[in-house]
Amino acid sequence: MISLDDIMLQVGNEYKMKCIAGKEGCSHPIGWVHIVEDPTIIQFLWSNDLALTLGLGFQSEKALMDCIIKLVKRNCVGLIINTGKYINEIPDSILRYCDQNQFPLITIPWEINVNMVIKDISIRCQQDSMGEQKLAQYFIKGFKNEEKLEQYRDELKSHFDTEDSFQISIVHISNLENTDIQHQRILARLQFYFGTIQCKYIFFWYENNLILITNNLPMHSLQSLCEKVIHITKIKLEDFPVFIGIGNSEIDLKSLPKNYKKAKAALKYALHFNHSISRFKDIGMYQILYSIEDESIIENYYRECFHPLIESE
Repeated sequence: MISLDDIMLQVGNEYKMKCIAGKEGCSHPIGWVHIVEDPTIIQFLWSNDLALTLGLGFQSEKALMDCIIKLVKRNCVGLIINTGKYINEIPDSILRYCDQNQFPLITIPWEINVNMVIKDISIRCQQDSMGEQKLAQYFIKGFKNEEKLEQYRDELKSHFDTEDSFQISIVHISNLENTDIQHQRILARLQFYFGTIQCKYIFFWYENNLILITNNLPMHSLQSLCEKVIHITKIKLEDFPVFIGIGNSEIDLKSLPKNYKKAKAALKYALHFNHSISRFKDIGMYQILYSIEDESIIENYYRECFHPLIESE
């Protein structure tokens, strides 16, 4: 997904953008951009949203600080301030707060047309989202039919190193209502919690779970990333317990359909034993049991083989 780093690289000079604080947070993906001139608007923003203000409603240090604190609590990815009329200088206390919270604070001079900035970033976000949806469909079709994935190799090659390693993680969110709006909100929050992923990757919904495909990410880094997300969600999403099944790291695009099934088996294990995270390589004999998609086979085997032994004791 497109990030503030991308925006700064692509149009930063054109719009005279300067990141004056919170630079370490510039790699978070941007969901959408909104103009904010009233603090009551902030409650309607989602995780990963980018805010832009002329400063009309935040001319005092306290008002601007309160605005930024609320944006941070909403998991927004940054604030662009159109300086020169309502806000001329940013107080040091605000710069320190943004640095401490890795919250990007970007300025553009008053002569820049903010409507053009909003339009430009919005178009880039929309194009990026459409591209992500198209890529997700390639993977989904490949999960259903291995031959399909090979047909899409050329299209995927422009976004991924298709001959290098891939990792699949399946994120299950319990107590989630089956509504598009809640799916979008949870997806935005989880993308923010996953934060910076140091590789090429994609998120998408499939079979009521969130799928994370990473490209050439070391397994220990993926494990640490998932542990961090679980820690955050236990605090931030306590009503929605999160479970993660992690497949193997396997070479080449063609490995993905089978690796997806391994991640599903790991997730089944996690859900059954109430483990927040399970890796396929660590679940022993359950690799076989949970790889059987027809659960009636397991039930019949239990009744025929194990149940008589238990009854005889």
